[in-house]
Amino acid sequence: MIIFYLILALIGILSAFVSGNNLSATVGTIIGSRVVSKNFGLLLGAGGFSLGLILEGRFLSDSLFLIMPQRTDFILIVLSVSVIMFFIAAFSRIPLSLIMAIVGTSFGIALRVGYDYNALYIYIIISLWVLAPIIAIIFSYTLNRRLTRVNVKNVWVTARFYKVILVLVSFITSFTLGANTFGLLASLGNSSLLTIIVMVVAIFAGAAFLSSGVIRRVSQDMYGMRYQNAFVSLLVSSLLVEGATFFTLPLPSTQTLTSSVFGTGLSYRTKAMQVRPFLIIVLMWLISPLLGIFLGYILA
Repeated sequence: MIIFYLILALIGILSAFVSGNNLSATVGTIIGSRVVSKNFGLLLGAGGFSLGLILEGRFLSDSLFLIMPQRTDFILIVLSVSVIMFFIAAFSRIPLSLIMAIVGTSFGIALRVGYDYNALYIYIIISLWVLAPIIAIIFSYTLNRRLTRVNVKNVWVTARFYKVILVLVSFITSFTLGANTFGLLASLGNSSLLTIIVMVVAIFAGAAFLSSGVIRRVSQDMYGMRYQNAFVSLLVSSLLVEGATFFTLPLPSTQTLTSSVFGTGLSYRTKAMQVRPFLIIVLMWLISPLLGIFLGYILA
C-alpha cells in the first residue's frame, strides 16, 4: 500500500511539472499575443489536458506493459527515473522528452529482467518517432506555403478569424497532449479513478503555480510568430498526436510541435532560419530514450 501511494505521489508531481512546462507549447501563442488573458489561457490549457486524459487517456492504459512487466517495483523505478531526468532537464533548460524517457526506462527494465516484450510494438514506436518529425515538417511546410499564397482582401477580418481559430486549435492541442502524454503517465497508476483525480488536481496546480516563468519566456521570446504560422504548427502537431493516441502509440507532442514550427519557418525562403537550436533538440530526442534505457537497466 505504501508503494502505491508513493507511485501516486510521483505521478502527481510529474503531472504538475508536465502541465506547467507544456502549457507554453499549447497556449503560449494565444497568451503571448494577447488573444486571451493569461488566466483564461491557463484554464483553457489545463482543461484541455484534463479532458484529454479523462476521455482518451485509457487508449494508452496497456501500452507500457507491452514493453515491461506490470510490477509495482518496476513502475516505481520508471517514475523515479522520470522525475530525476525531468528535474535535471527543467533546471538545466534542456528539452528532454518525458514520454521518451518513460518508454526508454521501461525498455531498459525489460532488457535487464529478460521480459518477453512485444518487439513489433517497439519497432512501431521507434519508426513513429523517426517519421513523425519528418511528416510534421513536410505538412507544416506545405500548408503554410499554400496559406501564404491566399489573397487576403480584408486583413482585419482575417486576423480576427485566426484569433478565434487559434483559441480552438490551442485547446485541441492541449486535449491531444492530455490524451497521449498524461494518458501514458496514468497507465503507471492503472488508470484508476483515484489516479485520474490526483492527476487532474496536479494539472491545475501546475498551471497555477509552475507555468508563469515559462509562459513569460515564451510570450517574450519564442512566440513572435504570425497567427498563421502558429495555427499551422499547432494543427499539424495535434493531428499527429491524436492519430498516435488512436493507435495506442506514445508520441511526444513537443517533438511534433517543434518539427511543425521548423517546417513553417522553412516555408519562408527569404527568412533566415537558426538550425542549431533544432539540431540540439533532435540530439535530445536521441539522448532521452537512450539515457532511460541505461538507467532502467542498471536500476532494475
